[in-house]
Amino acid sequence: MKRLTLLTILLVVVGLTAGFALEVKPSFTLSGSGTLQWGYDLDNMGGGFMNSYAADLTVNLLAADGSDTHAGTGDWYGSITISNVELYATDGLWALIGDATVAAKIVGMGGDLAIGVYGAPDLALDFVGAIENADVDDTVVDVETDLGTDYGTYGTYLSYTLSEALMVGFEIVSADDWVKDWGNDVSNAYAFAFDVQAKFAPLTINAGVNYGVGYATDPIGVGVKVAADTAMVDAWVGFDGQIGATFLWEAGAGVTFTVLEVVTAAFSVVYDDPLFDNLDVKFVLTEPAAKGLVDNLDATLTVYLLDIASATNDIEYEIIFAAGYLMGKLYPHFGVTFGDASNPVDLDPSLKMYAHVDYTLFDAAKTVLSLAWDSGDLLAATPVMGTVIAGVTITY
Repeated sequence: MKRLTLLTILLVVVGLTAGFALEVKPSFTLSGSGTLQWGYDLDNMGGGFMNSYAADLTVNLLAADGSDTHAGTGDWYGSITISNVELYATDGLWALIGDATVAAKIVGMGGDLAIGVYGAPDLALDFVGAIENADVDDTVVDVETDLGTDYGTYGTYLSYTLSEALMVGFEIVSADDWVKDWGNDVSNAYAFAFDVQAKFAPLTINAGVNYGVGYATDPIGVGVKVAADTAMVDAWVGFDGQIGATFLWEAGAGVTFTVLEVVTAAFSVVYDDPLFDNLDVKFVLTEPAAKGLVDNLDATLTVYLLDIASATNDIEYEIIFAAGYLMGKLYPHFGVTFGDASNPVDLDPSLKMYAHVDYTLFDAAKTVLSLAWDSGDLLAATPVMGTVIAGVTITY
């Protein structure tokens, strides 16, 4: 059996699409690496070699951004965009990158009006995101519920741009389509939303309200967010509310300062209904290697203070510091994570560390020698010393 080359596939696709006036702009991205490592487990006292590789090929047949749009002209016309049409091969296995997406709408009034055909509108109201995250590798910061009101699944939207400074939108969705078995006097559920966006430089204001009819729970969701974007300071304040059997709410604010164009200090705070454990604070300081306070030094400091106003005094904290210094071909870098998780179970503080050194041996077919130590919890009842791994990686 003859094997089709990539060029043959491309020529076939170009021929098929020519009749549909599809603008084909092929692009290819090939990457890969081969690695040899020897590692030693400091806790189990065992060592050995490991060989590994990666090989990735992306074939984009539409355009540089992986999308193609067909649209009419005039005061009223249809518009459809197909995106994410990319083939992807990793370690020899071909697949599509995600699912191809379609956005279709009717455009009217010279582009000021849009009526959604596909996809379904997003009725989620969630202007204030939770600071506590769901990182599975993070045993200190726990998972905390984020207050938001959402409805779906099928429907349409209408958005109208009144001016450069003001846009309004209306959405309607149903929970199911008409195909579902509607026996036992069960009826479909519907939801409605209205939102507005106003821009008065440097401010951008977003606000919305949604309401469901026929859902198991159908609270009214309300929210607003005001953001200011300036050259050196970006700030925001937001509010989410949910009006149902009880009134739930959360409020948040954040500010990011930019120094020397690239060095940033970001502070955010979220306070919500006691059901969600009250007050959380996060601070992030970022120093990039280029154009920062210290040339060739990259560093990030992240500090969490969580559940500060908890009625049971279950305050959590976590400090994460990572830094590296680029010394020509030599790059030493290290990191420390320290924290105390007291919610939901009182635990002792944990401490994890790593120290890595990378040396670029060759630039063409980039070849990097590495030596790495990664610990487990050094403050555990039985400290986990982790592993030491020496390796070499050649990257395509």
